[in-house]
Amino acid sequence: MRPESTPAADADVDLPAPHYRDVNHRRSRADARTAGVFLAIVLIGLSFATVAAETMTGISEDTQNGIERVPRALLLVILVLVQVTYLAVLLVTPVVLLFRRRFNLIARGAAALLLGPLLFRLLSLIPGVRASGDALSGISDRLPDAVTVEWPSTGAVAACAALAAATAQGLPRPWRRAVWSFLATLGLLRVLTATSAPLDVVLAIGAGGLVGSAMVLLLGRRASVLTAAGVSAALRQSGLATSAVRRDPDAPPGRYEASAPTGPIDVLVLDEHDWRTARLDQTYRWLRWRDVGDDALAPTPSQAVAVEAMSGLLAASRGVHVPAVRAVTQAPHGESILAVDRIEGRPLADLPPDELTDDVLRRAWQELALLRTARIAHRHLDLGRVLVDPEGRIWITGLDRSLPGAGDRILAWDVAELLAGTSARVGPERAVAAARGVVPDEDLVAALPRLVPSALSAPTRVALKDAPSGAPELVDEVCRVTGVEEPQLEKVERFKPRTLLTAAALGLAIYFLAPQLTDLPSTITALGGVNWAWVPVIVLASVATYVGAALGLAGGTPGRIPVPEAAGVALASSFVATFAPPGVGQVGLNIRYLQKRGLPTPVAVSASAAKETAVLTVHLLLLVAFAVLAGSTGAISGELSRLPPAGVIGAFVGIALVLVGAAVALPRVRRVVRERVLPSLRASADAMREVFSDPVKIVTLFLGVALLPLGYALCLYFSVRALGQDTSFVAVVLVSLTAGTVAAAAPTPGGIGAVEAVLLASLTGLGIASAPALAAVLLYRLATFWLPIAPGAWAFRSMTARGVL
Repeated sequence: MRPESTPAADADVDLPAPHYRDVNHRRSRADARTAGVFLAIVLIGLSFATVAAETMTGISEDTQNGIERVPRALLLVILVLVQVTYLAVLLVTPVVLLFRRRFNLIARGAAALLLGPLLFRLLSLIPGVRASGDALSGISDRLPDAVTVEWPSTGAVAACAALAAATAQGLPRPWRRAVWSFLATLGLLRVLTATSAPLDVVLAIGAGGLVGSAMVLLLGRRASVLTAAGVSAALRQSGLATSAVRRDPDAPPGRYEASAPTGPIDVLVLDEHDWRTARLDQTYRWLRWRDVGDDALAPTPSQAVAVEAMSGLLAASRGVHVPAVRAVTQAPHGESILAVDRIEGRPLADLPPDELTDDVLRRAWQELALLRTARIAHRHLDLGRVLVDPEGRIWITGLDRSLPGAGDRILAWDVAELLAGTSARVGPERAVAAARGVVPDEDLVAALPRLVPSALSAPTRVALKDAPSGAPELVDEVCRVTGVEEPQLEKVERFKPRTLLTAAALGLAIYFLAPQLTDLPSTITALGGVNWAWVPVIVLASVATYVGAALGLAGGTPGRIPVPEAAGVALASSFVATFAPPGVGQVGLNIRYLQKRGLPTPVAVSASAAKETAVLTVHLLLLVAFAVLAGSTGAISGELSRLPPAGVIGAFVGIALVLVGAAVALPRVRRVVRERVLPSLRASADAMREVFSDPVKIVTLFLGVALLPLGYALCLYFSVRALGQDTSFVAVVLVSLTAGTVAAAAPTPGGIGAVEAVLLASLTGLGIASAPALAAVLLYRLATFWLPIAPGAWAFRSMTARGVL
């Protein structure tokens, strides 16, 4: 039962208010993580049901053999208990929810029971997906006839998974664990009672869970959120009288302001929902980074708040200016609450340059030195958490990630963070001089290898990136004043997101290409039969792509751009995009070239954006046009006949739209769209508006960007003809345009792996045998990707030496 209303309010006027308020559409990134996990399970289930049939059969056999030692009577009791529990859950749960008036949860559960098996059924219709494998004999032979029916069915498992994912969020943690344990038991029973190896049991769990988690992500969850009145009541029960409790709408969730007898206070309320989101962020950092000190994950919200309070009390006992801890308590529903003094000060990140004096910097380092003597690692010491009050005292705030009893390696990260933050504001010389006045040189030297911008906090990283002097200048300055050689920066990244995407793309490519490579002798024989008369036109088609890129750049740029020189830039980009770091590709090279020709940076960026926008527009138009042409002429009728039924395709499109809508519903996704995607689109539109004012530029631009994909298409078509294969020109062009889309999206340089897989699958789908199809793909990629690298390197070196680049 909830507490009675208490006279405290969300504003300065004391009014009766409940301690909790219901929120019906609460979302978090943790929900997106759950959906992602189930999506991964779906992919694993698809692999089990398609290419890993022997593996799943072996698992089923091993499981049934392992259960042979269980007494028959005990086995029957377990089966009967699970079946009774299953029926009880289905019958009793709606009654309980109805009694508690949770009508929305009943409706959500009913929808999940229908949609989970439906998605599972649609996935089962994918060509190659099988429901069962080899026949099994084992546990089923030991059961009486009454229970020899395979139970539960995979459809029932999918329904239960959907129900659990959609409704378990409304249950307490022990009940949630019980629900998921019961679902795991159902999956195990499906494996045990089946007379043939169930290849789709993992797929059923993944499909059902994906439906349920997508519903939570799309519709949100119902939650009881502590109000300001509830915060005030909980603090009063801990012995701290408060008034005027209110939540700042601009502050992060769970942050409140209040008045206490000791003065204004800040209140942190950490509930299960906010803790799961914070834990997700911290888990991501723990998985991606190594040895950055962010690997201590408190298992519960109450322990996280206790650690923060302990850090504050310990730091204060050593003389560090930190907010005094006034109360630590819990609310009736388990929310953990921490109250500390509110520091009326300004962050060093917001101080004007004339107020960020050497004395202020020195006193900031003194506070960090005292914090280090207490062996407390702050672990997020950006300048926004270092305040200066009206009396000039420096305060360290934001101990929510702090770690008491930290080792020297973890403490060194705070030194690196403060060095980088102050260097971004006042320059390396003043920042290092202020640090040396307080911190021993050996501590500065220990922090040197940790000046890795990507591992610093986001505010510090952004400030350092925008500063005139970056991390290399700061490292040089520390080395100069301490007299040490420049150290090797620590490799703190376990992996990069781009690395994962690259590995996934190569994995898919190997999956599709490996079966064809088994027939490598036939492919070599096919390559030996190349009609050399086609080779010159293949090379000419490849050269046409560079001419198209040059015309596109010339047409999208104000003023006169020499086409031969622009073609040289395009050729150089074939080398740069292959071996240079990510982000230094054709676009970057075009901008650099235009800057060298005297164009201002905004104009160079605008011209490059105009060209890339035109490339994308023309590519999509050609893709649609040739798709319509191929459909009307029957060029790809064989491929179309192998597609799933229209209903299945429509269902998958609908599911994809639902997932996209669920993603857009997340505030973080909307913020990315608003802050990054839309400005880029507006910039591209503005760039195109300038181009459209000149008819000659328009013709040159669109002629060039049309020649670019068509040149690749002709190169592929001539490669197919060189292998003696006679196929539809329209179909090959459509295949080439599709491969171009994959190349643009693939994270590997030039779409290595992904493009080959798409081309090979498409050409074999057009009726070309696998050996000549693979030979044609190799010939095409040789002409368009591998051979241009050497002349591209020569062009890059030559144009750089002449000052063109």
